[in-house]
Amino acid sequence: MKYFFLVCHEPLGSSLQKCVEFSFGKSIEEIISIEIAPNDNLPGIRKVIEQAWQKCGMPQEIFVFSDLKGATPCNGLLSWLREKKIYYRGVTGVNLPMLVCAINHKHLSLDSLFEKVLQAKDKGIQSLNIY
Repeated sequence: MKYFFLVCHEPLGSSLQKCVEFSFGKSIEEIISIEIAPNDNLPGIRKVIEQAWQKCGMPQEIFVFSDLKGATPCNGLLSWLREKKIYYRGVTGVNLPMLVCAINHKHLSLDSLFEKVLQAKDKGIQSLNIY
């Protein structure tokens, strides 16, 4: 099973997860939402990610999403990834189309999935016009 780690400022991760589950009409156990509170620090974030990783069987390949590059959730995730040295692909700036795309294409390799998610990023943000 491919896992999708969603490391974001709270409550963004769980909100995105609920939206995806609503659209699919079921719970999606592959999404691991890790929400970071304003007072969380890097060692604490690494510990929470480690616990989540262990809980899902310590997969050696994961796809990661974070909300904002350079922010505490992303920095904690990158710190943990450096420590683990597992194979991953991921993006920052996560949005609903990217996450839905990832779940729809979870059977692909991480590299192919990465390309699909990047395409969803570009297709998912469009101008809204009344015709």
